[in-house]
Amino acid sequence: MKQILSSVILALVFCGFTSLAAEDLASLSGKWSVKKTNDQGQNFTQTIEIKKDKFVFQIIGADDNVVIYAQGDFKLEKLGPFSSAKFYHIRGGSSPGNMEEVDDEYISIYMLDQDTWTLSTNFDKQRENQKPGVDVYRRVKAPAAATQPSK
Repeated sequence: MKQILSSVILALVFCGFTSLAAEDLASLSGKWSVKKTNDQGQNFTQTIEIKKDKFVFQIIGADDNVVIYAQGDFKLEKLGPFSSAKFYHIRGGSSPGNMEEVDDEYISIYMLDQDTWTLSTNFDKQRENQKPGVDVYRRVKAPAAATQPSK
């Protein structure tokens, strides 16, 4: 009896985590953006676009040119009380046509609140020239459809 009860509780917990991850995945669908300044005082923008289980990441310079472009697989998981986003099978480069495999994966703890996505970076392991930090991304609103004047 105890074994059956333990199995039922485990199944309910797993289903709760799965539905939470699915709910967050639906809420994360779309494009997110954060404006930052590097150590040299130059402004840039980072964007992440989520579509189902895929992501596209870009760093865009102050001149609106893409500096870094990456894409790969995306998965949400629960780690105890924390929600985590896993970015893996990554290909990256200076443009979509100039990418190569990135031998790394990133796991970030996150919080999601309507139109803000707070994402930790580089806490999962040390990476050369990449400091740990927290970024607050904002949802990029789709431009309103242009309406044609009536005749």
